[in-house]
Amino acid sequence: MDAVYVITEYNSKIFTFLFEDGRLAKACPLCHETIIGNIYTARVANIVKSINSAFLDAGTGDYLYYPIAENEGRNIFIKHGKSDKVCQGDEILVQISKDPIKTKKGEATANINLKGDYVVVDRTGKVGVSNKIRDQKVKDELKKMIEPLLGDYSELGAGVIVRTAAQSVDGEIIKEETIKLLCKLRDIIASSGYKLAKELVYSDSNKYEEIKELIVKDKYNKLEIITDIDKVYDELADEFSDDFRFINDRVRLGSLSEDGEDKVVFKNFHDELTNLSLVYNIKSKLEKGFARTIHLKSGGSIVVEPTEAMTVIDVNTGKAIKGRNTEATFLKINKEAAEMIARILRLRNISGIIMIDFINMKEPESIKELTDYLKGQLFKDDIKTTFVDITALGLVELTRKKQLRPFTLKDFE
Repeated sequence: MDAVYVITEYNSKIFTFLFEDGRLAKACPLCHETIIGNIYTARVANIVKSINSAFLDAGTGDYLYYPIAENEGRNIFIKHGKSDKVCQGDEILVQISKDPIKTKKGEATANINLKGDYVVVDRTGKVGVSNKIRDQKVKDELKKMIEPLLGDYSELGAGVIVRTAAQSVDGEIIKEETIKLLCKLRDIIASSGYKLAKELVYSDSNKYEEIKELIVKDKYNKLEIITDIDKVYDELADEFSDDFRFINDRVRLGSLSEDGEDKVVFKNFHDELTNLSLVYNIKSKLEKGFARTIHLKSGGSIVVEPTEAMTVIDVNTGKAIKGRNTEATFLKINKEAAEMIARILRLRNISGIIMIDFINMKEPESIKELTDYLKGQLFKDDIKTTFVDITALGLVELTRKKQLRPFTLKDFE
């Protein structure tokens, strides 16, 4: 699969658009309005015993939800009374794990994590390996390599999650990054003792972090990053100058694809007659991707209905019924819809509970083929998306981890 990551101005704002094999997969503002990953000193404003939770004031503009049970044994107290429990007036160190979405408040956690290219350091006290690494032998070797490194950081309750990109990297590089992040975690916790309440201790913001993630994950045969904004191109050059060798208007990554072509290319686009939003027909693709009804090439369609509790998606045959073998036709439409739905979830950043009403099929083999295909499409998502079950009424249940708020077409206007 090839990908193009476009950074351009659209409706007087700068947006990023990720195209996979020519289809729009992600779209968002260049600078996300998010505080996820930021670390704050927070004051406990209130304890609600009925839900065993606290609400924190970290100076972010609204209270943060803090589930006490989930953070038990991990609390990092800066100022604390005599009780061994979280109490009103305490000051604690937390990291933002969820942005506020609609009427729901943002969420904070004591399980502080720091993300590197190949590992994530957290406070679980365990070593885990990405589920996307399927080779059990490789997973065991990575665990065995990382576990001895945690001994010197036991007071932090430190743990490590080895990321997918680590499977093709020299072990010494992984160990070096792990130790670096563990030291950083220790420094952040130690320095928090000298901070005032409601103070930002660490910021996780980097507007080009997504590009770095795409490069590190190395899941594309070829990745082209292109912009028609000179300032952005200069910032990219500054950001990636240590990792890439610049050649005129291109950047060359050390590794090449099988045909000898550059796997990662940065381009500065200039054309006096047009711009990238027109070249990639972004207006039309956004209107289709965010429409209530999306028509499929087969003649079928899907209808997306967001509600307060969940997102409901209905798959319809439309004008696609041809021939006598309706089971094969239904399977074809459903598989095309499954691919589109998986892409729509990413594009719109739909999260929470998702219910899909596919076209009813009678054969168990057809249902299994569809569910396996859907799971394969969901596997491409960087945000954890879980196939839960098929209900007695034939509805497919999914959950997608909540992080950033969902996008609508208004976000691009």
